[in-house]
Amino acid sequence: MKLSDSLPRSSLPRFGGPEDCEQLWWGPDNLEEYRKHGGHPVYGEEDIIYRFNSFGYRCVDFTEAAQIRMVSIGCSWVFGVGLAQRDLFHELFAQRLRRELATTVVNWNLGRSGASNDYIARVLHLAVPRLRPHVVLVLFTASNRREYITADNRLMNFNSLPPQNSHWVERETWTHFNALTNGYDDQLNLFRNYKSVETLLADYVWLFSATNTNDLDLEPLAGHLDESHRAKKHRFVDKARDHGHPGPETHKLLADLFWAKFLETGELAQLRRSLSSAGTS
Repeated sequence: MKLSDSLPRSSLPRFGGPEDCEQLWWGPDNLEEYRKHGGHPVYGEEDIIYRFNSFGYRCVDFTEAAQIRMVSIGCSWVFGVGLAQRDLFHELFAQRLRRELATTVVNWNLGRSGASNDYIARVLHLAVPRLRPHVVLVLFTASNRREYITADNRLMNFNSLPPQNSHWVERETWTHFNALTNGYDDQLNLFRNYKSVETLLADYVWLFSATNTNDLDLEPLAGHLDESHRAKKHRFVDKARDHGHPGPETHKLLADLFWAKFLETGELAQLRRSLSSAGTS
């Protein structure tokens, strides 16, 4: 993926993986690992289907019409590694919206495995003006991750794990990046990304949390967060089919916490009034 691919002028960036297809396995959620762990208490070998739209995201196409539009974004937790789509916390949230408002809701899942907070801010700036969502759910990810464009113009996702089977430029870049990053710089980078998202979504209904909520509690960063948009802390209570990512019960807890904050803000009542006004006009 080149710089021009990550900053397209007239569309969302492509995911960079399979497009317009279905798969039974994805990344660490693979048949070999599944059988090595003796299966899973909830999911069988064919119980999860990864459906990718024409841009490669795990959601319906961006042309899908509905009265309420949602965008959900984050890393593999939002993408839903090892989880059926119906069990993802943002899909559970969307389903509640459908029931409460008795209307159509589309939820565009922009989650990407291994994504950084750089990714979240970048993609939201490209997606929000085009998709015009009524609700945005943001799950910030590990603060030590970064996006970086290498000298030979390739987009690299940096995290603390050394890249495997990658180009030598990426391996060398990782070595330099790993030597430079530290907890203080991680906080500063999260601050920049959070404030970018907060400013972008100032006129939107949006809620946020993080995969590691402790990242949001560190000072001085914590003093710059708008708690009126923040869902309460969640707990990791079970595992997905890959035996590494959070499972369906954890996602249900996340959905409950996001929904509780949504009710607290009064935005559900506002959406109901907006739909009523649109129906009578």
